[in-house]
Amino acid sequence: MNPPVLLRTALLGVTLALSGAASALTLADPKVYTVPGADTSVAAFLPGGQVVVNADNGVLVLDAALKTVRSWYSLRGDVLGLSASPDGKRVAALSRDRWVVWDVASGRELRSGTPALDARVAFDARGDLLLLERGTLVRVAVATGQRTPLLGGGDLGDVAVSPDGQRLVTLTDTEVSLLKLDGGTALTSGAVLATSEVDEDWSELAATFAPDGKAAVVRLGEQTLILREGQTGATEVEGGEDLSLSGSVVFLNPTQFVYAEYGEGQLYDVQTGEAVGEALEFDAYEPLLGGPDGAVLALGRSVGRLSTADLSAPPRPRVTLPSSNTWTGAFVGGVPHAGVGEFLNLKTGVALNAGNRDNLLAAEAHSESLWTLSGLTVNVYRAGKVTRVATLDEDAEYETLHTSPDGTLAAVSGYGGAALLDSRSGKVVGTVTAAKLKVEDIHDALPTLDGRSLLLIPHEGDLLRYELASGRKTVAFKLPAGAEAYEFQQSRGGTLAVAYGSENDDRIALIKPGAATAFKTLVFSQAVRALRFSPDGKQLAVLTGDNQNALQVYDTASGALLTRTGAFSLRTSLLAWAADGSQLLVGAGLLGQPGSATVYTVKK
Repeated sequence: MNPPVLLRTALLGVTLALSGAASALTLADPKVYTVPGADTSVAAFLPGGQVVVNADNGVLVLDAALKTVRSWYSLRGDVLGLSASPDGKRVAALSRDRWVVWDVASGRELRSGTPALDARVAFDARGDLLLLERGTLVRVAVATGQRTPLLGGGDLGDVAVSPDGQRLVTLTDTEVSLLKLDGGTALTSGAVLATSEVDEDWSELAATFAPDGKAAVVRLGEQTLILREGQTGATEVEGGEDLSLSGSVVFLNPTQFVYAEYGEGQLYDVQTGEAVGEALEFDAYEPLLGGPDGAVLALGRSVGRLSTADLSAPPRPRVTLPSSNTWTGAFVGGVPHAGVGEFLNLKTGVALNAGNRDNLLAAEAHSESLWTLSGLTVNVYRAGKVTRVATLDEDAEYETLHTSPDGTLAAVSGYGGAALLDSRSGKVVGTVTAAKLKVEDIHDALPTLDGRSLLLIPHEGDLLRYELASGRKTVAFKLPAGAEAYEFQQSRGGTLAVAYGSENDDRIALIKPGAATAFKTLVFSQAVRALRFSPDGKQLAVLTGDNQNALQVYDTASGALLTRTGAFSLRTSLLAWAADGSQLLVGAGLLGQPGSATVYTVKK
């Protein structure tokens, strides 16, 4: 087996068969596959050359060679914050739904909770958790769970804590301050080391501390300041309005720092804030994080090591970490393929040549025909052969693609227009522009079964049917007042499923052929991510944002729920049936374990 792809069979096959008028169906034997391609956005340094990084929803401890020595996958959704205690014995991570503190040596979970919307996690010098919640900085004793408010009283917009846990930068609606942290129960005015008024009412900051912790470069979006212990006010950084929060600041030494973004950068003097020398270029385009003894990490779609001695060098070593989801995938020859912008055979790890992979915007497969939209090129892969169907014009800004149930037709759309393509003739059957439809723009398109019309989701208003030969425009589905459609699919039998959002929930309308109103409406309390009809059109699979039962299958004729399952680790919109209807692919792993895609066996 190719090393990048690891197959893990879930210990528990979760199935649910709901009886009723519709025939029973179960989803069994979930198999979880892992492919490379995680996004790493946060990291921290540990003693002994180790680092802790996120890999999508995973938290991984890597050794000096960037090999994984410990991992946790209990957080749902992307890791938004990550911190290590100064002694390296504890790690804290934050997602939208949960924060957790772990013991690094044993891997044991020590403390967890539900974060506020403004949450930040860090450690003080003693190894206790510092938690920003609802404008107040709180110390949480990891051993006992005791909570002690330290600062803010609800007025803090953001905070950043130094790696040694001894200093922090705070932001309110009027000022930014550098403070000293100690073991006391609350921070007083005597803890303020430096402060400065801010130009605007900023709600977020990015602070990078000097190696000795006595100074910090603080980026606020349109303003960059240097706060220094013992200095009244702050030093403005030259051109600081261009130092965005998404860039990186790395201290080369106590007197100089570099700002880097997208492979370009500038050297600055810490004392004056002035730029030094000409603009710089780096091999790493990803975010950078400076650590002790000149160590630097390059983050992003891979993790690599650099040194402040030569930031322009390629990161070495460099690793690509396991992804927790996939956004391209299909069954080819009955075998599941998925990846992050590619189609890896999940059983062998071999990449499928499905056509141009550069700038892959959309892909969809039906009946063993895999269509891809890459830039302006539309290809179809079938029986080992790639056929270029069309090269599109630039004006429509094409970015969506949907195929017919038999795989012979595809519709592509962009804000400016839509087109219908036929794989049998290898030609564009017809096109239409948003201007001709008299709509602001087009959000999605679907071919009709007869290949004569396009079904269209405009920017606002009802779904449209456009007949290519006559140019006739009619309403395909009348949306409820205030609703907005965002996805649709059509079954082999002609039933149209339209996902739309209303004020309080998401809904799917099931519409019979020739009708413009729904015969059944399915209601979801969580967001609908994807929907796909089974190859015979008798079932509709729906992927939602539900924490416990994200994957749901309905009977097409009645709208009855047949089965539901799936506590997935990360959001995904990848949902695909095998051509014979015997398997379902979801582009996410199961919560609590590494994994990028899950394949269920469909039993009827």
